[in-house]
Amino acid sequence: MIPAMYIFALMVVVGIVLYIFDLRSRKPGEEPEPVVMPENDGCTDDCCSTNEVCPSEMLLAGCDREIVYFEDEELDAYKGRAADDYTPDEEEQFRDVLYTLKPTDLLTWEQSVKKRGIILPKAIREEFIMLYGERAQKQ
Repeated sequence: MIPAMYIFALMVVVGIVLYIFDLRSRKPGEEPEPVVMPENDGCTDDCCSTNEVCPSEMLLAGCDREIVYFEDEELDAYKGRAADDYTPDEEEQFRDVLYTLKPTDLLTWEQSVKKRGIILPKAIREEFIMLYGERAQKQ
């Protein structure tokens, strides 16, 4: 119990010293800058909290681009489908396109698919994140 009291007292002393240094570093009449927290982090992907890769952050810079097709017009048939409503054969169509893309085209393809109203199947989304993550590590 005594060591905990020493640690607590040390933390209080350090806090007071830091507060004094902060007061002395300010110019007279200057107020501290308020900390402004963003309302949202700008990333709506479900990958953001569980993975280091968040493609939508990188895509925000190119949101005004037009839709680009990567010889994947057949995917337009899946417009408006939920991520878990795909059969294994349908997932394979996405996989065929994904694995034929150049590494530099991954984000552009994902952006194009989103603009076309197509939601990637869950398994394909995970594979996309893995591929993009591998590409990012190589650079």
